[in-house]
Amino acid sequence: METPLEFTQDERRCTFALKLEQYLISRIDGLRKQNDGDRNWDETAKLRGRIAELKILRELMAKESAVLRE
Repeated sequence: METPLEFTQDERRCTFALKLEQYLISRIDGLRKQNDGDRNWDETAKLRGRIAELKILRELMAKESAVLRE
């Protein structure tokens, strides 16, 4: 079921949202660096999945209107 999730401009610019965005960017970068190493298929798939989830969260904060998938 899809539920609309909307953030106001103030919510996207609040201190928490800005800090969360920086954390997500840093975490995605760190996971990408880990993925550059010599990993087996399962480890690579897990890292890619974690990266994808973090990117979804980052995109939700960036959009004026987003859809939350349950």
